[in-house]
Amino acid sequence: MKAFNNSKYPVFEADQVLSQKHLNSVVSYLEEQDRLSRTGLLGMGIICGLEISHPQPNQIKIGCGTAVTSLGYEINWEEKLFTFYHDLELSANFLGANYSKEPFLEPMLKHGSKYQPFKNAIELLEPTTTEPLKTAIPNGFFNDKVVVFILETALIDEKNCVNTNCDDKGKRLEFTVRPLVIKNSDIAPLLLLGFDIKKASQKLVAPRYNVPFKNLITGQQVLDGFKNWYDDAFLTTLSNQINAIYNTNKNILKSTSDFSSLNNCKTQLVQIINANKDKLQIQYVCDWISDIVSAYNEIVDFQNQNPTFCCFDESQFPFHIILGNVNLENNFRTPFIKTGNTDKEILLRNKLNILFERLVLLIKSWSITDTVIRITPTIYGNSPLSKKSIPYYYSNFFELNKKWNPDKTVKNKTNEILSYQSEKPNYTDLLWVKKPLLYDLEPYNFFRIEGHIGKNYLEVLTELSSLKDTYNLPFKTIALNAVDFVGKDVDITKHQGDWSDLEVDYDLARKKVYNITEFVINWITSNKTEIIKQTIMTDATITSLKNILTEVKTLLTDNLSEFLPNYKSFYEIFKNLNVLFLFHRFCLLWGKNNLSVLVEDLIDHLDQINELFLEDSFTVLYDEALKRWNTSYKDLFLSSFLQKNKGMEHHAGVSVGGTFILVYSDTSIFKPQQTAPKYQVLLNSIKNYTDSFSFGTVEETKTIKDDLTKSVLFDKTKFSYSDSYDANALKDCKNETENLKANLIKVAQQNLSANYPAHLQEFFLANITNLFQFEPSILVENKAPQKVVLADFFLPYIQNPEGNNINIVIGNTETVPTDFEKTDFNNDDFNT
Repeated sequence: MKAFNNSKYPVFEADQVLSQKHLNSVVSYLEEQDRLSRTGLLGMGIICGLEISHPQPNQIKIGCGTAVTSLGYEINWEEKLFTFYHDLELSANFLGANYSKEPFLEPMLKHGSKYQPFKNAIELLEPTTTEPLKTAIPNGFFNDKVVVFILETALIDEKNCVNTNCDDKGKRLEFTVRPLVIKNSDIAPLLLLGFDIKKASQKLVAPRYNVPFKNLITGQQVLDGFKNWYDDAFLTTLSNQINAIYNTNKNILKSTSDFSSLNNCKTQLVQIINANKDKLQIQYVCDWISDIVSAYNEIVDFQNQNPTFCCFDESQFPFHIILGNVNLENNFRTPFIKTGNTDKEILLRNKLNILFERLVLLIKSWSITDTVIRITPTIYGNSPLSKKSIPYYYSNFFELNKKWNPDKTVKNKTNEILSYQSEKPNYTDLLWVKKPLLYDLEPYNFFRIEGHIGKNYLEVLTELSSLKDTYNLPFKTIALNAVDFVGKDVDITKHQGDWSDLEVDYDLARKKVYNITEFVINWITSNKTEIIKQTIMTDATITSLKNILTEVKTLLTDNLSEFLPNYKSFYEIFKNLNVLFLFHRFCLLWGKNNLSVLVEDLIDHLDQINELFLEDSFTVLYDEALKRWNTSYKDLFLSSFLQKNKGMEHHAGVSVGGTFILVYSDTSIFKPQQTAPKYQVLLNSIKNYTDSFSFGTVEETKTIKDDLTKSVLFDKTKFSYSDSYDANALKDCKNETENLKANLIKVAQQNLSANYPAHLQEFFLANITNLFQFEPSILVENKAPQKVVLADFFLPYIQNPEGNNINIVIGNTETVPTDFEKTDFNNDDFNT
């Protein structure tokens, strides 16, 4: 505050001739010291009270209270009720005082010109007023107006004129507190600089990922969700808020720091977003923006808790205090601002400066260079950013470490801050910071997991499992496939359940086929000469049949999981082998009345193999395995998981006791429809073999073969395929029911509008409309890389796909001998 004379005052002596200059100099010094004491030692603004209320719509009450203007003038107010108003013209003496003869008043009275725009004002009047031109306050009068106290200051001549004798009696300063109402649209010149926009000191809340909820099916949709997380409007608001809070505080920040990037940080934000929006690191760009929001909010909290100033601009509100209007959404009241320059205030300003320097570093230093998977304990929830661990996507982490936590910075304890980079040389010499997972984890409720994006998901699962086991960490890890599985045949080998009981049955059936087939092959080999001699089969036919039977043995793999994916091809081979043996039997019996012992033995041996096929034990095993697979395979996919498990969030880690979710895309799990080459070769061999049979003429052969083929009784397995929509039926249905669809949606919209907010209406209607589609929805092409981690999420609870419940029994239910009476039993109870 500039004072006319606060560095000296006169000292009077005996017999000294005094002038008005000497006396005014003393008064000026003392008066200025009073005002300086108020603003320099205490503060300025509304200290207490001065609350506004409306007992009636056409009344206003201003409660008692105290305020200090920026010039240091104290306003003490007693509670008053106002029911009238009148037009008031502020005095010219106040708006443009002539202090040429009183230069000591110049530092004070010069500020009266600030109120020239409000020369014609409206003043509130009490019910007892005698003002003749008063007007009763109507309802709604205050809807667009703000209440302001103006301390009208006037320099008035004091003269006492009797008849023609007028002696100059001097002048006096007169102060009048005037309760005025000013239109909200005109109040801007009176607002406190830096507080004129209330939102400048309000917190920002980041939006949630994929809310309102839309089911995510493909990896591309997951990545697009990150790209759309923060829209342009939010980035603009964030940039404006940072700029506003910087301008509010820049006068007390150190001039040696470069804060120029805070003037328009949106440029830097958009640059980083555009450079990474099509990369897998886009999730960390979103985390980076979240960090900036948290850093801004921490400054808001710090400023609200510690709003101290020194060398404040006295022209801000020299003769007025704004009381506001409770009816306005952005109700502004002149705040109380503490002033001081003690060691405590200096320390607080240093911390505030550090928070702004950290914000600059966050904005400038996003970068990803490390790819080592690390788990870092941290804090999740309503805690300031400075209490959390430093993420891994900052390049200048050494410099950031010095600004991350102002409390630790001023105490020179930045080596205690946990970070992804804690193990880097020269970061810290504290082992519990370098290896935090080896020490007490009670202070932490979250684990940051970083360095895994873009890596093969199976390798990541293996490494995370190893880290969990090594450090005994309390969370679960799962991997979900983000692909569209509807209408596709999912490879059954991806089943991760237990096949042990089926493996035993499969092994018995496989060995039975192997042993009997091997026995038949050996019998044919040992009797080959006699078979050829009796012209039962030719040498080439015997060789072909032995080769076919040998190949059949190799189709039965040691493991059930390897056999199941090829069951359909194996089934076709079984079916054709059955036909082959029927042809053989018919051929051996055709036209013969008496059969040799050798022919009968050959028929018996072929029937042995055929009975294996007719038992169809492999089909029973396949049906049971398929039943289990159909109830579990959907849990592999993200879209199914999201329908069953709500509350999935992204914060680059997992809460203690939660489920860490890795998302990847892998279309290789869909089983190819074509038959494997070795199966196709064998199938062709069998068909060629059966085609070689001839039973008379071509027509006779065809008739006999058709009859024999129809007698095959393989009907246990009925393979189902996903057929596409019938085009004609679809067209007819669509034409006939389009109006019905529109009417149903219209009715739903009307019902929703009466019972649900707008965002829920949009959610329901989008899903209802999708259900009424007559053709399958066309998904955005999944361009996401294959088999690598695309993103991570977490659930704040352990996800259990088996759905097992944990039953908690309270109390002792164990049976003890004393619980029974002798009469409860007789001897017959034990004779069983």
